[in-house]
Amino acid sequence: MSNKESVLDEVKLAQKLLLEINAVELRLLEYRKPVPISVKHFLLAAILAILIVAVVGPVRGFFWFIGAMMLATFIYLRHTSKKRTEQKLEDNQERIDELTKKKVELHQSLDRLNIAPTYLDLEILNKFEYYLSKHLADTLVECAEEYDREWEQEEQLAELRKNNAKQIDLLNEFIWVVKNNNERLNLEEFKRRMKIE
Repeated sequence: MSNKESVLDEVKLAQKLLLEINAVELRLLEYRKPVPISVKHFLLAAILAILIVAVVGPVRGFFWFIGAMMLATFIYLRHTSKKRTEQKLEDNQERIDELTKKKVELHQSLDRLNIAPTYLDLEILNKFEYYLSKHLADTLVECAEEYDREWEQEEQLAELRKNNAKQIDLLNEFIWVVKNNNERLNLEEFKRRMKIE
C-alpha cells in the first residue's frame, strides 16, 4: 500500500469516526430532550373550563375562574412534564452512559490519527479526499497546504467582491448626483473616493 493510499484511508477513517460521533451526539440529545408540555391536555382543560361556565351560566368572576383553571392546568402539566423528563432520564441512563463511553472512545480514536485537530471537520476532510483522489496532494501536509491556500483565495475573493460592491455603489452615487443636479463630475474627487490612481 502506497503512502497516498494510507493517507486516503486515514482521511476516510476520520470521516467515518466523525459521522459516528455526530450520530452518537444526536442520540444523546434525543435521550436528554425534555418531555414537552402536552398542548392537548392544556386545550382540554380550557374547553372543560368553558363548558363548566356554559352549563352553570355566566356568573360574576367568570374570567377569574377560567384564568385560575388555566393557570392551575399549566402548573400541573409543567410539573408532570418535569416528572416525565426525570423518569425518561432514569429509564435511559444506561443507554446514555453507553453512548457517552462510545463517544469518548471515538474521540480517542480520532486523537490517534495523524490529522491535526484543526482539520477534523467533515467538510475539510471531504476536500482532503478530493485533493488526494485528484492527485492535487499526496500527503496530509500537502492536503493541509492546499486547503489553506484555497481558503486564503476564497477570503481574498470575498474581499475583492466587497470592494467591488463599494466601488459600484460609489459610481452609482456619482452618476445620480451628476444626473439629478446637472453638476459636472469632479474627476479628482471621484478618483480619490474610488482609490484609483
